Amino acid sequence: MSRDGDGLPNELSNHVLMMYHNCTENTHLFNEEMISFEEISDVRTMNPEGNIEAFCFFFNDLVPCVAGRKIWTMREKANKLISEARKVVSVLDEAFTVLALKNYWKRWNNTGTAVWTDSRVGNYQYMGWADAAYVQFDALCKRIREQRQNAANMKLEQVYLARSRNRLAGGGTQHSRRLMGGQVETNMEVYNELDSDDEE
Repeated sequence: MSRDGDGLPNELSNHVLMMYHNCTENTHLFNEEMISFEEISDVRTMNPEGNIEAFCFFFNDLVPCVAGRKIWTMREKANKLISEARKVVSVLDEAFTVLALKNYWKRWNNTGTAVWTDSRVGNYQYMGWADAAYVQFDALCKRIREQRQNAANMKLEQVYLARSRNRLAGGGTQHSRRLMGGQVETNMEVYNELDSDDEE
C-alpha cells in the first residue's frame, strides 16, 4: 500500500470497503454486545484473562484489510506475536485500522457522517483527510508503539497467538499440527533402517 508523506494510505477505498464488509458481515458480534465500539477501537486495553473477542476480530478480520490478506495470513498469525511480526503488521497498519474505524463507524451505522474525510476530494493525493486526522493518526501510532512494549499487551498477544495456533491446527492434519510444534500421535510403526541391528 502506498502512503503519503505523513504515513496515511493514498488508496484507501478498497481497504475501507473490506473493513466495512467485515463489520457488516459480523453484525451479530456488535448487536449481541459481544464487541463494543470502544473495545474495537482500542483492543490493546483488553484484559487478557477475560473476553478478547474484540482483539481477535480486530486482528483476524480488520487488520488484514489494511496489511493485506496475503501478508497477514493464518500461518503468520500462528507463527509469532504481533509485536514480533512488525514487518507484517506494522504500527502504521494497526494505527490506520483504528483511524478508519473511528472515521467511518457512525457512517457505517447510519448514525452520522465520516469524522475526518470528505468524499468529494478523496481521490486527489494528500486530499480527503482533514488535518485533525493526521494529528489523530500520529497519536495512535505513538500509543500503539508504547502498548506493544508493555507486559499486559505481551500477555494479550500470547493468548491471541495460542488461539491462532489452535485455529490453524484445528484442521486436524498431521502437517498443520507439526508446523505448530504440536506432537503428532500415531500408533503406527515405520521401518527405520538406522535402528536395525542387522549388518550386511
